[in-house]
Amino acid sequence: MPGENHFFNGWFGDYIKINKGGIVFNVSDMSLDLRVLIEPAAVVIHAIEKAKEIFNFKHDSTVLIQGCGPIGLLLLTIIRTMGVRHIIAVDGEDSRLQLAQELGAQHTINFIKSYDSIEDVMKLSKQGVDMAFQCTGSTKAASTIWKYIRRGGSLCELGFFVNNGEANYNPHFDICNKEIKVVGSWTYKAKDWVHACEFLKEAQARKLPIEKLISHRYPLKEINQAMEMNMSMQGYKIIIQN
Repeated sequence: MPGENHFFNGWFGDYIKINKGGIVFNVSDMSLDLRVLIEPAAVVIHAIEKAKEIFNFKHDSTVLIQGCGPIGLLLLTIIRTMGVRHIIAVDGEDSRLQLAQELGAQHTINFIKSYDSIEDVMKLSKQGVDMAFQCTGSTKAASTIWKYIRRGGSLCELGFFVNNGEANYNPHFDICNKEIKVVGSWTYKAKDWVHACEFLKEAQARKLPIEKLISHRYPLKEINQAMEMNMSMQGYKIIIQN
């Protein structure tokens, strides 16, 4: 990790060095599959907490999730466990949208097959969504997300954990004229991990099929194939497991 003078932070090493004062979570009461989802779940827990700074989630809120990879699908799931019923999922893969429905999306839109995804969102939400989460690393998606949001709505951007370049939008029409509130989300805090564990247990108790996010399993000797599968974006969460 940044600032460390050793290389025993975990990852694919045989050992991990825990610094003095470090925090260790005992998750032995959770299945291996649930444990694998704790870290990405912490990402979405943090995003929800940031979104709460600008938006008051209600049962009748209309929320849009753009990008149905592991982060977007976990985010969708936690919003469903909060009691929000009107959730719209947007992605370009039918298989991901199918899982989004199983996890609680009321409506799904395949932006590749749609003639006009913006018009589709407007029809489903009447005037645009109340809250939108941008969960892709696509600059084109980051430029489009504004169009889905109603006047006075809110946006949480959490899709760019790396620099993928510039995104285009019109500040007049997309922000000022619509008076949209915007917040960014970056990774997580230690307390988010505690909440992530409780969220995963709650989702499992409600019989939401979050374990389906683990789409492929590889032994350690096939780590290169696992990385290739991950980069191909054909799966969801890839496990390297001996």
